[in-house]
Amino acid sequence: MFEGLKKKIAHFIIKKKYLRKNSREFSFNNVISNANDLFFVMPKDDKDFFSSLEILKYYQIHKKVITLFLSEHKYSLVSEREKFKHIAYHLNQITKLNLPDKNLVSSLNQKEFDVVVDLNRSEDVFFSAISNVVKSKIRVSFEKEYSGEYYNMQIADKNTNPEVAYRSFLNYLRMF
Repeated sequence: MFEGLKKKIAHFIIKKKYLRKNSREFSFNNVISNANDLFFVMPKDDKDFFSSLEILKYYQIHKKVITLFLSEHKYSLVSEREKFKHIAYHLNQITKLNLPDKNLVSSLNQKEFDVVVDLNRSEDVFFSAISNVVKSKIRVSFEKEYSGEYYNMQIADKNTNPEVAYRSFLNYLRMF
């Protein structure tokens, strides 16, 4: 009962404080392929985390500047981590409403990227808030329960196999 109420309050706060609306129209043609600076919000789930690393390898091969947002203990699981920038968060930086704390918001508010890609397949208000705190031209994610307003582009993928889901997601990203 309280979890549902907390989630509704958190979504209300995200909409009021962090949601960035693009007031100008832009073309999606080559918006991701022409981007140089990409911000990846890494998945919380371990199976999803390891399956999503293929997307990072693809953009690394294409000489993109990649910044990862992930928990501090998962950074050691990334192979070739010296080739990626990263922003780590601690569990104590997540508030009771599952939102980022003020210090994390203020440090991320100064960051600007061409594209933000949220690789979480399940709905999580913390990662939705993070995706909207940083400045970006475009935000991309999997389709989630309450995420319609938070992202410019979404992929609807109901596949239960993470490898297939992230391969489809990469193919979707390559179209743009």
